[in-house]
Amino acid sequence: MKPRDAKNSFDQLKQHIRNKTLPQMVLLYGEERYLRLQYLTKIMDYYGGKKGDMNTDMYEGKNVNVGAAIDQAETLPFLAETRVMVFQDTGLFKSGGDQLADYLQSPCETSVFVFCENDVDERSRLYKTVKEKGAVAQIDEQTRETLQSVIGVFLKKEGKRISVETAGRILDKTGNDMAMLRSELEKLVSYCMDKDVIETEDVEIICSQNIEDKIFELIDAISEKNARKAMELYYDMLALKEPPIKLLVLMEKQFNQLLQIRLLRDEGEQRDTIASKVGINPYFIGSYMNRASKYSAEELRHIFELAIETDEEIKTGKISDVLGVETLILSLL
Repeated sequence: MKPRDAKNSFDQLKQHIRNKTLPQMVLLYGEERYLRLQYLTKIMDYYGGKKGDMNTDMYEGKNVNVGAAIDQAETLPFLAETRVMVFQDTGLFKSGGDQLADYLQSPCETSVFVFCENDVDERSRLYKTVKEKGAVAQIDEQTRETLQSVIGVFLKKEGKRISVETAGRILDKTGNDMAMLRSELEKLVSYCMDKDVIETEDVEIICSQNIEDKIFELIDAISEKNARKAMELYYDMLALKEPPIKLLVLMEKQFNQLLQIRLLRDEGEQRDTIASKVGINPYFIGSYMNRASKYSAEELRHIFELAIETDEEIKTGKISDVLGVETLILSLL
C-alpha cells in the first residue's frame, strides 16, 4: 500500500529544486525507475555532481563498503564547495544501513548524500534518519492523466500537436512505462518530421505493441546467448498474463521474417525491395536486417522449424504451453 503522502513527498521535492532549497541528504525511491533516474540527474546537477568527477563518489549495487564510503565523505572536496555522495540500488534501506544512519546524525558539512532505490523499508533507521534530516520522495508509476500531459508537453516542445484520443492510443501501446513512452514519442517525432499534427494512423504505424517490443528484446537476448535476460523477459510476459502460445506464434512470425530477410539479403536485394517483399514498414527495416545478420539462413530455418515443432507438441498435448516455450527458448541459447 502506498503512503498517503507519496504524491506530496514528490511534489515537495520538485518544490525544493525550484526554490533551490535541497537539503544535505535526499532519498528517491519507488517503482517508476525512469523518472527516478531523471530526478537523480537533476539533483546531482543541483549539487554540481557528475559521474567521473573527482568530487563525485558513486556507490552502485549491493555490498557497498559503508566504512570506506564514510571515510570518503569525510574527505574535503578539491577546488569545489561540495562532495557529492551517490548511493544507487544498494539495498541499504532494507538491511546494512545502520552504520551510515549513525554517521548521518552529524555528517561532514561539505558532503551531500543522494540515495536512489527501488524499494525501502520505512522502519529502517537509515530511512528515518534521512526523512528527519533531509528529504524523501516516493516516485511511483504515474497516472494515465499525468502521462497524457507528459505527451502534450513533450510534443509541444517539438512543435507538434496531438489530440487527447491519439495520446490515449499511444498509452494503450506503452502502458505506464515512461522509458518506453519517451522512446515511442521520439520515434513519432522523427517519423512526423514534416507534419504539425500527429494522428492516430501515425501511432499505428510507428508505435509498437508492448508485447511485440518484448518479443524483439527476447530475440536479441537469444542471439546474444544471454540466458538470464531471455528468461526474465519470458517470465515478465507471463506475469503480464500473455498466453505462452501467443508468444510462440509471435516468435514464429518474427523468426520467419528474419529468415526471409536473410535469404533476400544473401541474394543481393536492396533494403527497400526487402521491406516490400517481407511486408515490413521501411522505417523499421534497418533493425530487422541487423537482427537477421546475427544468424545464417540455415540457423534461422532451423530455429523456425523448432518453433513449429514446439507449436505442434503443445497443441497435441505432448508438453504444456509454459514449459514448451521455455524449453524452446533454452534450446536456442
